[in-house]
Amino acid sequence: MLWGVPAVLVIGAGAAYGASVLSLALRGVVWVTAVAWAGIGCLVNGRSCGRVHWRIDGVLFPILSIVGALNLLSVISFDWNLFWLAFVAILVGSFVAEYAWRKYS
Repeated sequence: MLWGVPAVLVIGAGAAYGASVLSLALRGVVWVTAVAWAGIGCLVNGRSCGRVHWRIDGVLFPILSIVGALNLLSVISFDWNLFWLAFVAILVGSFVAEYAWRKYS
């Protein structure tokens, strides 16, 4: 499902912002899109193979992307570092759950 595309988008948007080519808002749009893409991919994979980390990420990444979109729309306000901290916590937590519990649900 083209897993590298969201990572390339995130890294590219960060680099473009650092080079003053991309605005903070547009960088946020790219990041939210990348996390939504990854979440939908995880959801699809979780439904077909049943691995625990796919199921967890497939639910929580789309929710995180909605929260990120609300941040972009100024409905809520938080630093983007918190967004990425939540992303990493979800990702690591899903693998810890899979390791501690079981691989397939």
